[in-house]
Amino acid sequence: MASSYSTSLGIEKMATGDQSGAWGTTSNHNWDIIDRISAYGTVALSDAATATLTVREASPESGTENLQNGMYRVIKFTGALSQNCTITIAPNTTKVFFILENATTDAGSSGPYSLIFSQGSGANVTVQNSKNVVVYCDGAGGGAVVSDALADLQIGTLECTGAAAIDGTLALGGVTTFGAAAAFGGNTLTNFSEVANAATNTGTSQTVPSDTNVVRYTLNGNATITLPASQPAGSAAVKTIVLYFKQDGTGSRTMALAAPGGESISYNNSSSLPTVNATAAKVTIYTCMKFDSDTVWYVSQSYIDD
Repeated sequence: MASSYSTSLGIEKMATGDQSGAWGTTSNHNWDIIDRISAYGTVALSDAATATLTVREASPESGTENLQNGMYRVIKFTGALSQNCTITIAPNTTKVFFILENATTDAGSSGPYSLIFSQGSGANVTVQNSKNVVVYCDGAGGGAVVSDALADLQIGTLECTGAAAIDGTLALGGVTTFGAAAAFGGNTLTNFSEVANAATNTGTSQTVPSDTNVVRYTLNGNATITLPASQPAGSAAVKTIVLYFKQDGTGSRTMALAAPGGESISYNNSSSLPTVNATAAKVTIYTCMKFDSDTVWYVSQSYIDD
């Protein structure tokens, strides 16, 4: 009775009474396949538009190694390309997953190029140069699909310690804090709201917090408000703070604006701070701006109640 073979990786399953005295050799071949399942390998591509990554032979032979590059679970693709390369995962009936890296280089000056992974006429997965992806193949035959396992990733917490490149739409469902400068590449931010603190009584002095851009105060005393130091935090950046002041029910409170040590304030069309509306419950708003390479805060009164 002849051996049979596992569908996805071609592991030989010896028949009862078969290969007398050769079980050790065949078992060792099988263990070599299993060893690759948990291992990393490299594949050097030729400069061509197509290539094949074989996971198992279409017709494995009894008592032979039957080892293939596609048996590795983690594969780094190298080689110099002059075009994108479509890599067909064969056979189209094998059901496997991979961690794949596109480490190819540019053979000319028009690249670098992408790798497109296919198994049948179904969906493919494209891996940009210098990127990694986790994919799985459904082994559905002629219509087989290669799917991106992380295409709809759901996680609780994500910490990105390097650069994050977002090629599609970024939907933010809650409050988002950027610990460093965020560049959006000329794209438009729509339907977003800035966070403003709860209105705080000024008393006689307050220092504007550095972790927000809109600050609300209720003037319940003659107050000195000091702008935050070491702002903005990033290089080639600008910090804009909107200060909202509302007189309490008594009114007639005054407000003086102060710069932190080593810095100064320049007022719009004035040598001094335009005064707040002194009437009870009336609002006055100021806009304050400072560039990272400057020591001057630029301040203007942007709103005052009639």
